[in-house]
Amino acid sequence: MDKILISLLLVIVVLLIILFALFFLLVFYRMQEVKKKEKVIKYIEDRQVDWYEYLLEEDMSLEGLKPHGNLELEAIDELFFRVNYHISSDEIKEKVNAFAAVYMSDYYKGKLASRSRELRINTLNKISLFHLRFMLDPVSALLEKKKKHSKTELLLMYEIIGKFSRTDFVAHFIAPKVPLGEFDYKKLLMGLDEEQINLLAEDFDVLPELLQLTMIEIIGVHHYLDWLPLLHKCLDSSDQEMRIRALKSIAELEVADSLELYEPFSHSTIWEERLMTAKIFRFAPTDEALPILKHLIKDPTYQVRAQAAKSIKSLKNGHQALYSVITMSSDEFAVDVAEEMFGKEY
Repeated sequence: MDKILISLLLVIVVLLIILFALFFLLVFYRMQEVKKKEKVIKYIEDRQVDWYEYLLEEDMSLEGLKPHGNLELEAIDELFFRVNYHISSDEIKEKVNAFAAVYMSDYYKGKLASRSRELRINTLNKISLFHLRFMLDPVSALLEKKKKHSKTELLLMYEIIGKFSRTDFVAHFIAPKVPLGEFDYKKLLMGLDEEQINLLAEDFDVLPELLQLTMIEIIGVHHYLDWLPLLHKCLDSSDQEMRIRALKSIAELEVADSLELYEPFSHSTIWEERLMTAKIFRFAPTDEALPILKHLIKDPTYQVRAQAAKSIKSLKNGHQALYSVITMSSDEFAVDVAEEMFGKEY
């Protein structure tokens, strides 16, 4: 019995020693971290005037700001983040990129090669945020490695390549290493300019379906009129979602030529297609739009009737046309929705 008790006490003592050791180790690392942060803050306070002169004024030399040691690199990295958050501009981003290209290339490459996924993601975010164009090749090289990356890392790498390269992004967007969702594609496409969208659209037929759908939406959101023929081509698609997205983008482009292409959709069995047709015809000449919209204001689906009434009201002499629906139509649903447009004033 005594031996068991002594053994138990020994185990408890050993566990307590281990716990105390871990506790003091954590305290030690915490104190080191606090000291490091204090030094970073002190560097920023001591050198902020020099940095603001470099970032905000002309012809300031890089030499005087050359970092000495890892602590100053960490401090400058933190300073870049604060500057970007408060007073970012294209000129400042250019100067940050110029400085980092000379003195911080190894610093960011080292972090990009870290075994810590969080550190790599944080670094990729900063490369994009600080606009560090010189990191394009290291990021592209990292992407080519057989190493398995998380989806978050891959998305950030695709975003960086799209931001800093005029052409290299296309292959990655067409054949991403992991399946991407519509939200992912939307985020990537929103970072491209019109010239890059045009380049991607040239390969429209070979794009993944979700990317095609997202592109159709982006064309409407950004009013890329040059791609109206592509939207017209999508109207012939056997894919219902593709046709609806194309009609929606055409409505957002606010053009109403080629009306003969849209009119058949006013008789579609799919109510979303009839809804988009009602939106498109609000921009058509009154004499061409009214027959279509007067048909759609009697639609069995409320959303279509409401949009048709709204579109009629926006036409030239639309109020008069809508009033005639109220006074002349035998369709009570059409009359109701027309009255709603006038706030039940009749």
